[in-house]
Amino acid sequence: MKWIAYLLIAAGILTMSYPKLKAAYTTHQEKELVSEWEAAKKSYSSLDTVFASESAAAASEKPADPPPKNGSLLGKISIPRIEVELPVVEGASQKNLKNAAGHLEGTAPLGGAGNAALAAHRSYTYGKQFNRLNEMKKHDEIMVETADGEFTYKVFSITIVEPDDTSVLKQKEGENILTLITCEPMKNPTHRLIVQAKKQ
Repeated sequence: MKWIAYLLIAAGILTMSYPKLKAAYTTHQEKELVSEWEAAKKSYSSLDTVFASESAAAASEKPADPPPKNGSLLGKISIPRIEVELPVVEGASQKNLKNAAGHLEGTAPLGGAGNAALAAHRSYTYGKQFNRLNEMKKHDEIMVETADGEFTYKVFSITIVEPDDTSVLKQKEGENILTLITCEPMKNPTHRLIVQAKKQ
């Protein structure tokens, strides 16, 4: 009979530990992706010396890059106010958002002209991610790193919208906007929390 009691105690401990273990595993995966981005960034910068002898004319003849593939690593986003550092991948699928912020396909490229949109979870199941996005304030800074460089954005708008309100994704000519999207409220979400920032 004692072994049943021990078994029940062990099962209880495992059940209570599961959410923390899952969150720790997800945080570990996020950190691995950020490390992968840092390594890729070093590789990109080392190419500067390799290609330094290329003429400007040859560079201008280069064909346009194909759009990134779904799930490909684009860079990272850092938000000092809410202590966020997340990898950014192409596509906002459920799979991609488990460990990263997802760039919405069809929106502007990160750092480029137009409105670039990123979505991330706000659920404790997936670790930190955008859990604290509601703490953002106007004029807060958001940093984005990509293969094209490092970009700083300043928050100018924080709103809550209906899930089907796509007006926040409108491309604004002549402006470089970053739109962050997550669910609102955190539990049983009915709306979307939107933070928008302009490139500095």
